[in-house]
Amino acid sequence: MQQVAWQREFFRILVVVGLGFALGWSSGHAIWGLILGLLTAQVMAFRAMASLYRWSYRQGPPPQDSGLIGYSVDKLIRREKNLKNKLAQQAVQLQRYNQGIESLHDGVVIIGQEGYITNFNGSASRLLGLRKEDSGQHITNLIRNPRFTRYFNEGDYSSSLQFDVSHRKQFSLQIQITQFGLDQKVMLVKDITERKRVETMRQNFIADVSHELRTPLTVINGYLEMLGDMELPPSLQKAISQMNGQGQRMKSLVNDLIELSKLESANTEQLGDWFNLQQLGYSVVDQLQAYSENRIVFKCTQQIEIQGFSDEMSSILTNLLTNAIKYGGEGKIEFAIRSGFDGVKVSISDNGPGIPAQHISRLTERFYRVDDSRESTVGGSGLGLAIVKHALEHHDTVLDIESTLGKGSTFSFIISSDRSRVVEKD
Repeated sequence: MQQVAWQREFFRILVVVGLGFALGWSSGHAIWGLILGLLTAQVMAFRAMASLYRWSYRQGPPPQDSGLIGYSVDKLIRREKNLKNKLAQQAVQLQRYNQGIESLHDGVVIIGQEGYITNFNGSASRLLGLRKEDSGQHITNLIRNPRFTRYFNEGDYSSSLQFDVSHRKQFSLQIQITQFGLDQKVMLVKDITERKRVETMRQNFIADVSHELRTPLTVINGYLEMLGDMELPPSLQKAISQMNGQGQRMKSLVNDLIELSKLESANTEQLGDWFNLQQLGYSVVDQLQAYSENRIVFKCTQQIEIQGFSDEMSSILTNLLTNAIKYGGEGKIEFAIRSGFDGVKVSISDNGPGIPAQHISRLTERFYRVDDSRESTVGGSGLGLAIVKHALEHHDTVLDIESTLGKGSTFSFIISSDRSRVVEKD
C-alpha cells in the first residue's frame, strides 16, 4: 500500500510537470513551462499539507488525497480508532479495578513518594476520616499520631503498625505500607477493633482467673506443707508429697500466667530506664547457682548499661538459664554478655541433647512442648519462652535459637546500639 502511494505521488508530479513542459514547448518557452509545472506541483503539495495541518487540529475535514498525504491520513485514522478502542478497554478495566478496591473492607490509600495522597477508597475514608478534598494533602497532616509519623518517616515498612484513632468512633487500626512502582506507595488499613477487644477480654480473663486462683492455691499448698511435716503412713505421705508437688507446679503456672498477662498489656511505647546489665547478670546467676549446682559460667568483661525494664530483663535471663539447667544436660552452661558494633549480644549455651529443627520455630508458643514425657518429669509451666518473647519485644529485639542434636543449644538476643552503652571495662 505504501509503495502504491509513492507511485501515485510520483505519477501526479510527473503529469503536472509534463503538462507544464508541453504547454511551454508548444508556445516556444519550454523552460518556463517546466518551471510553471514544478510550481503548480509544489502549490498542490502545500495545499494538501495545509489541509492536513488544519485536520490535525480538528479545524477541517481530512484531506482528500490519493498520494502520500492521503495514505498518511488513512493510517492516522486507523491508529486513532485502535487507540480509542484500547483506551475504552483500559477505562473499563480501570473502572472494574476501582470498583474492586472500593468494595474492600480494608482501607486502601495511594500515596506519592513524598507522602501526598493521590487516591483512597471508601473504607479508608471511614476508618481514617478522610474526605474527597483531602486528596493532595500530606498523609501525616491527616493522621496525627506520633507513632504513625515516626513509622512513615523512618521508611522501614517491613512490619505493620498498630495504633488507635478516634473521629466518629474509636478504631484500632493495623497499617502496612508497600512501595508501589517507582514513586508511589500503597497503604493498607485494617480494622482490628474487634480482634483487639477479644484479645483484651482474653487477657483480662486469664489475669482475673489467675489472681482468683492464687488465694485458694496458697491455702491448699499451706495445708499440704503442714501435712508433709506430720508423721503419716508411708502411702499417705507419698500421696501428700505428690499433691504438694502438683500444687507448687500449679502455683508456678498461675504466676507465669499473671506475668505473661502483664507483659501483653504493658505500654510498648515506653523505652524504660537505663540499668547495669552486668550487675543484673551477676544477680541472676547468684540466685540460680545453687539450683544449677554451680554449672553456670558467666562471662562479661565490660560494664554495660541498656535502656529497658530491669524486672523484665531479669525474668528473661532467669527463664533462659532455668531452661538450660533443666534441659541442657549435665555439662557447663555458658552465659555471656558481649558488646559489638551492632549492640550488646546476650547468649546462653548448653551442651545438652539439642532440639529437633522442626520444633525450634514453635518454642515460644504458649504451652508448646518438645517432649511431653520429659516435661512431666522436670516440671515447668510451658510459658517460660512465651514470657521471654513478649519481654524481648519491649526491648525491640527477638530471641534467636540455634541447636544441633547431640551438641547443645544456644539462645541469644541482641540489644541494639541505640539502647545500649559500655560504661567501662572491668
